[in-house]
Amino acid sequence: MQSKAIFRLSGVAAITGGVLRIANTFTIHLFDTYTLALSWLATDVLLLFGLMGWYASRADRLGASGVVGFTIAVVGILVIRSADLFPGNGYPTGAMALLAGLVVMSGPTLLQRDGSILPPVLWLLSLACALTSVAFAPLAILSAILFGAGFICAGLGLLRA
Repeated sequence: MQSKAIFRLSGVAAITGGVLRIANTFTIHLFDTYTLALSWLATDVLLLFGLMGWYASRADRLGASGVVGFTIAVVGILVIRSADLFPGNGYPTGAMALLAGLVVMSGPTLLQRDGSILPPVLWLLSLACALTSVAFAPLAILSAILFGAGFICAGLGLLRA
């Protein structure tokens, strides 16, 4: 398969994962536990594929911070998926690692203004909202929306590339 097709598939995955992440924020009380778990798994798989495509499309320009941030972000997704191993702290720890990894990974994009800066800015704002949601809980919803929007923008960029 050509890299162009792979990036397009990653773009579709990032967009779909971002939309699902935003939707999951508002549908948590509408479905049974099993359906929610399937939705969250699908969301995380799509986000992971989108993350891989976004990183791969610019890996040569991201340098060491790119690979370090990508690794932290992937570990964050794995911690989220394994949250039961960390009672009470699994999801928040994984989510913070994922956001921190995205910010570290996309730092060069922001600093060098290399490509669209919208996904990194949205992820940075998401991290800021997540951190401040400890003091003001409603910001957690805004954090999830910004996070999903970052993936949607990253996916659109992959589709255009």
